[in-house]
Amino acid sequence: MKHSLTRLSTFNIFVVIAGIIFLIYANGLNTPFQSDDERHIYGTPQIASVDHYTNLSNIGYRHINGLSFALSYQWGQENPFGYHLLNILIHICATFLVFIITRLTIAKGTPWGEDAALKIALITTLLFGLHPIQTETVTYISGRPGGLAGFFYFFSLLLFILGSLKDCRAPRSILYLLSLAGFFLAVLSKESAITLPVIIIIYDLCFIKGPDWSSFRSRLVFYLSYPALAGAAFFFSPHAFNTIEGFFHKINFPIGLVQLDLLKYPLKLFLFPINLNFEYDFLTQVSWPSLLASIAIILLCVFMAFKKFYIKSSVLTFCVLWFPLTIAPTNSFMLRTHLFSERNMYIPSFGLCLFLAVILFLIGFKNRTPKAIWGTVLILFICTTFSALIVKRNQAYASPSSLWADTFKKSPNKLSVGKALSIHYLMEEDYANAVKPLKALLKINPRLFDVHQNLGIAYKSLGNFSEAEKHFKESIRIQPMDPASHFNLASLYGNLGKFIQATEEYEQADTLYKTTGKYHPAPFYSDKARAHNQAGIQLGQSQKFEEALIQFKKSVQLDPKLLSARFNLAKLLLEFENDSKKAATHLKSALALNPTPQQTQVLKDLLNQIEKPSQK
Repeated sequence: MKHSLTRLSTFNIFVVIAGIIFLIYANGLNTPFQSDDERHIYGTPQIASVDHYTNLSNIGYRHINGLSFALSYQWGQENPFGYHLLNILIHICATFLVFIITRLTIAKGTPWGEDAALKIALITTLLFGLHPIQTETVTYISGRPGGLAGFFYFFSLLLFILGSLKDCRAPRSILYLLSLAGFFLAVLSKESAITLPVIIIIYDLCFIKGPDWSSFRSRLVFYLSYPALAGAAFFFSPHAFNTIEGFFHKINFPIGLVQLDLLKYPLKLFLFPINLNFEYDFLTQVSWPSLLASIAIILLCVFMAFKKFYIKSSVLTFCVLWFPLTIAPTNSFMLRTHLFSERNMYIPSFGLCLFLAVILFLIGFKNRTPKAIWGTVLILFICTTFSALIVKRNQAYASPSSLWADTFKKSPNKLSVGKALSIHYLMEEDYANAVKPLKALLKINPRLFDVHQNLGIAYKSLGNFSEAEKHFKESIRIQPMDPASHFNLASLYGNLGKFIQATEEYEQADTLYKTTGKYHPAPFYSDKARAHNQAGIQLGQSQKFEEALIQFKKSVQLDPKLLSARFNLAKLLLEFENDSKKAATHLKSALALNPTPQQTQVLKDLLNQIEKPSQK
């Protein structure tokens, strides 16, 4: 009876936790694909085939993550709802594993008892499940690797703990093998899960065997099986050696020192999760005073962990060591595009949540005092605040432009952010808003030819042709071999009625497209044909019939279905070169292009003028 009540209580807790997390993240279910999402969905052909990922010979980089995307694709194709729902479910399951791990750890590894274990587990779970820093992992579809790795990471750790209990009823060997399997899946979800073997060793020393190295050595073979399994998975990956080579190429000690200094920032975000940012902008230069201060804080924490906390509570030692060890793969000496990302805090945040939960318990919940009431109020306040911050943060993901606008507001000097925002504004045809980030980018670096080009496109669409021309010309001056700039300038000249200049730019663009191997835009040849046709009209009006004839011929050659070019060419062939045969051919071709009744009449009249003399 007692055991059934325990199970019912645990089940009820799971239902409540799942319900709270789902409700908090519900406003992010219909947000569209963002940033790397499109690369994972549209840029990965294998996503349409689950069989690709179930074939063990294809095991490679983040394989389990790829499998999860393939399953989401089978469910909802290109509808983001299913992808978001799976992210939330993964987070719910990972959070519940946090609850079980914490409860077992406190109940079996400390003298505080079951009541303390339940309280600390609940506080830890609420902090972990509702902390706003998890939003990027949960709401951002491409943040899924962190959530998946976290789930399997906690799953593996839990099975190890269960197998280590003195009153373990299941076969220990089975639990340990399943733990190894969980670790294997965690590494195949995200490579940062490689830290688990070290965490398990520390867990053993803190809660199971203690600092008894003789008993520890007897388990050394088991512990070595974790990195051996990870190494095997890595080795048999088709891209193993390329990955290894890339790893060594990415080692950068100056950047590593910067990332070491930045460890203070995720700690700050954990305590005060405000102004969360999709893409942070940090200086890549080492500030030695700040770095030395960071090192001093780290050394102090380690000293306190071993000399103070361990004597009184091994839990605090475990928490203090958890964070730097688990965040090391993403914030170490690796050269990274982003020095810090919130999604890399998913696993590391557990140690911080547990630490804070233990502190709150020791202060307000250890004894049945009036302090417990205030402690409860404080926790409810924290959870309510966190929930509100998540709901608000999810609103930033409502569209690509809203996410990048929020990011641009917080990282105005980061080029990649300004470019991403302006491109999305241009794609949404919001040209007025696109101008601001583009001008901001030019203040940072006035020699960004692509920014000048996009600014020209924005101004052209807004009808400010003089500014558009200025920026197109500047783009060409900076990068004369870029065909798109010449194409855009040619299109602008067409709008301005400068068709002769337009044809010159079209010719230049055509040559560069061919020499650079870049693809011509879809409307290129039709636009070019119209420009040559209009240039021919202008030249004809200026009595430059020979030059006009060349333009009309080019126009027809580029677009044989351009009716007006056929007519203009036929008329000039007849009037200037007196070539009635060729003129008639072009007129007949024009009649085959389904002209309007009025156009048909004009074409037939001219054709009759040609044919009547020949009949006589």
